[in-house]
Formats: sequence, structure tokens, C-alpha cells
Amino acid sequence: MSITFTHWGTANIQMQRLFVFGFPELYGGAGTELYHQILIWQFMGMEVHLIPPWRVERNPLYPEMLARGVHIHPVNDYSSLTEEDPIFSFCNGEFLELLPQIRTYTKKTVFVNCMSWLFPQEKEAMRKGEIAMFLYQNERVMQENKIKLKAFNKNPKIQFKKFIPYFHREDFPFIEKRRNEYFGCGRISRQEADKFAKDTLFIYESFVSPIPKRGLFLGFGKRSEEKTGPPPPWIRTALNQEEVSQQEFYQHCEIILQPSNTVENWPRIGFEAMSSGSVLIVDNAGGWQQMIEHGKTGWLCNNERDFIYYASKMAYEPNQRYDMAAAARERGLLLSNKESSLESWKEIFTVLNNMDI
Repeated sequence: MSITFTHWGTANIQMQRLFVFGFPELYGGAGTELYHQILIWQFMGMEVHLIPPWRVERNPLYPEMLARGVHIHPVNDYSSLTEEDPIFSFCNGEFLELLPQIRTYTKKTVFVNCMSWLFPQEKEAMRKGEIAMFLYQNERVMQENKIKLKAFNKNPKIQFKKFIPYFHREDFPFIEKRRNEYFGCGRISRQEADKFAKDTLFIYESFVSPIPKRGLFLGFGKRSEEKTGPPPPWIRTALNQEEVSQQEFYQHCEIILQPSNTVENWPRIGFEAMSSGSVLIVDNAGGWQQMIEHGKTGWLCNNERDFIYYASKMAYEPNQRYDMAAAARERGLLLSNKESSLESWKEIFTVLNNMDI
């Protein structure tokens, strides 16, 4: 099947179906990003094929993907790939390990690294010329990583491109006012230890509020507890979205108070929080620096004292908090609007279609 785009640009773009190594998720950065990009790809008329690395029949999005007409192939089955088909992977280390096998079917291999650092396998794949295109959401990270990667392989045919990620904000409605009997705060991520700063609980215990605090950690389990220690009784924990949905989480949270030991190039929860009206208090690092306007749409913190101060400030100054939440919503609309995303994907598909490998 070949799709021709004529209504977003002057030139026709002949683009065949696309494949993805992986499967979308309702929860977790790379998985939710893939989910939303599938929506925009289908809006563009693309035929989407998924090759999961594991069994996905119990995944909550499995019925929706089938209903949407997404083609789901057997686990690690690349037999439907042709040399004209691009295959994408969103921050999946297993994809990097399987590249030699995948490239016997197609050389149009596309890797999206959601972090600000390079995987060891990513460096090795670059050295061997196994990745045809690197995709980024953050211009600064793209330029920095491009220099590092080109030190391993100077082949000019290897592409580095930025896309505007589509965010389906209808799934995260804006909450103007929340309960006033307590001050809701929380953090959201996978339970991996590097997602948590060691002083997370100290920060939560230390900030002050004129009304009782109630915390909610969505994405907390054994691995995270080994890093932070057990949370106090006033902080509720949930392992994943099967216990507490993202929508319930943002309904609870006046603020997202999220010190971390990892640096992401374009944090997905930023869009979720901005759309939902939860004020972000995060590290002054990575994609947060481009996403957040400090003091206007959120707070960027350099140390634990900053986290404690800005969390207390938001608890004591509700009017400023409401204003910041409204400004952050507008900021999110600007950063992830549908039209810009369409244009960026159109350019990427054009390059892939004309790629000389």
C-alpha cells in the first residue's frame, strides 16, 4: 500500500507502510509516546505495523490497536518487512541488539532515544552503520548527540532529524480546581531506581503546607523503595496504572514534585501535567529546561532546597499556582500542537522515502 500526501506540502510524498519494533503503552514515557504517534500516523493515512518483542495479548491497548486497524505481527517476526519499509523503535535496547537480524530485511532502521545520554549498544550500532536515522524531540540533545555519534562513523548518509511529538491532550483534561481539604502532591514514572533521587522522601517530608499534605507515587515498588526507603503513611503508592490511572493521579496532584537521577531529553509527563493543570517542580536539567519557563509555567530546581522552597510556595500561594497551571497549559499547546507534529512527520517520511542506503 502506498499513501500520497498532497494537502500538507507542495510535493507529493509517496510513503509505504511503516513498522515499529515495540508496542504502545498507557503508562511510561516511550510507550505512551509511541501510542500518541500511532494516532497521528493514522490521521495521516499511514498503515501501521507493530512487531512486539513480547506477548501483548493482555496489554490494555491490544483491543484498541486491533479496532484501529493496526497490524500486530507475531513476536519478533520480521518476515513481512521489505527493503522499502522503515522500522522505528522508541528507546528500546532490545531493538539495538537485534539490528543485524532486522537489517537483513530492511536497511531503513530508525531509532528514537528518549534520554539525553547514549546507550552503549547505540554507539556500537553507529560504529557499524546499523542505524539509518536517529530521531530526537529536542534540538539541543540532537546536536550534542550528533557530534558524539559522528565520532564513531562519519557516513553522511546517516540522518539526524527532529520531530515534534504529537500529544493527544483529550486524554488529559484540564482540572481547574481540586479538593481543598488537603494539598495533593505526587510523582509519576516507572519504578526504576534511577527515576528517583535518593532524597525524594526528605523533600516531601520537609516542604510545608497550610493544610494537610497527601502524596501519591504512581510507579513505586521494590526497586524504587530500595533507593528511597519506605514512604510515610501520608504518601500512597501504586505500582502502575492498573492500580491508579494517570487521570486519577493528575486529579490528585496540585503539584508534580519530581526530583530524579536520570535526565530525559523531552519528558512525556511534562505534557500530561501541563494539560491536566498540575504544576511541575522538577530538575533544572535535560528537556525540562526547554519545556518549562521557570517561574511562569513551572519551577526548575538545582538542589533539594529549591524543591522544598517551591513546593511550599505553591502550597501557600494558590492564586499563583492557578495562574501557573493556566500558563503551563498554553505552553503545552504551543509545544505539541497537531499541525507542527504533522509537518515534522511529513519531512521525516519524505527523507525515508528518498533514502539512498
